[in-house]
Amino acid sequence: MKHIFLLLFSLSIFTSCNFTEEITFNEDGSGEFIMSYDMSEVIKTLEKEMGGGQNKEGKEKVKLDSVVYFKDMLVEKADSIATLPIEEQKQLKALESVVMKMRMDEANGVMDFGIGSSFKSLDELPSVLEKIEQAKQLNSKNNAQYSKMDESAVSKASENMFEYVDFSYDGKTFSRALMKDYKQSPEDIEALNKEIGEMGEAKDMFGAMSYTLVYRFPKAVKSITNKEAVVSEDGKTVTLKMNFIEMIKSPELMTLDVVLED
Repeated sequence: MKHIFLLLFSLSIFTSCNFTEEITFNEDGSGEFIMSYDMSEVIKTLEKEMGGGQNKEGKEKVKLDSVVYFKDMLVEKADSIATLPIEEQKQLKALESVVMKMRMDEANGVMDFGIGSSFKSLDELPSVLEKIEQAKQLNSKNNAQYSKMDESAVSKASENMFEYVDFSYDGKTFSRALMKDYKQSPEDIEALNKEIGEMGEAKDMFGAMSYTLVYRFPKAVKSITNKEAVVSEDGKTVTLKMNFIEMIKSPELMTLDVVLED
């Protein structure tokens, strides 16, 4: 299963992908953060290469819905982990709250990959994001495609995004804002534009990429500052979708304040 996740994450690096930043809050302020990658374009590409309802080996199309918990992997690999240096063991132990979710249905062109972690309060989110990044690197260790991703201006822009985003939640008001000292780097934007301009046929595919915010609350939403945001019928979920490249260039468009009902 680990190899499947690694393959999909590697494919997402070079394939059109829609991102979803998802936070679900519980009544006590705890919750879960999940970063999801919709890689349906991968399915379409594989479909063209394979053709028909079966692959070249005659096997049925893949269909799975799986959840992998790092804590279970740590138990499974306990003997080998015990042979590692104490510091490395501690680093792995710190990842036990990380979860990876995978849904794939070749027949219907569905491929979703998500990675995240639970938190006791939103104050823990910086450490949660760090754990997610560590888990991704661990899962893609010694992978040449993952190394190439680090050199990409698009990748650097998306990976560094959370360094200047400030989240807060007190049970009444939720905020996604830019840090006060944040300044857009002209050099980074120039590098991003240059890379996109050199993408050739892939340019349109990357231009169609989206970034979606999905925030679920235990109470109904009373008001929200971003006019582009949509509230669900039950009033408890806020969704905001934007073009991925435009979001990277103008992150202020994805800021919002949400006030909940008493």
